[in-house]
Amino acid sequence: MDTAIEEILAQGLPPQDCAKALNELGKRFSEQNNIDSAIACWEKSMECYGKPGFAQAQLMKAYNQKQRESARSGDGQGIEAYAQKIDALMQKSKDAIRYGY
Repeated sequence: MDTAIEEILAQGLPPQDCAKALNELGKRFSEQNNIDSAIACWEKSMECYGKPGFAQAQLMKAYNQKQRESARSGDGQGIEAYAQKIDALMQKSKDAIRYGY
């Protein structure tokens, strides 16, 4: 895991504040085209504060991008892995609507 992510997690912030800090870090990584680190931030953000929002939307975009890259390079395992991640995010969205969280 990235040391910047570890530093945020080590601060012991309330869940919503932790998620916000991770989201900002992920945004910076994304702007630097470091998509893997951005994904790691947004995944941790979802773990900290599981409600749908910024992290979930950014993850969907990033997973789609990674899936397209896998398709271009002929990486069948990558395509399947990111398809599963996309499906899991969509299920979380459905659950949030269904159960109101």
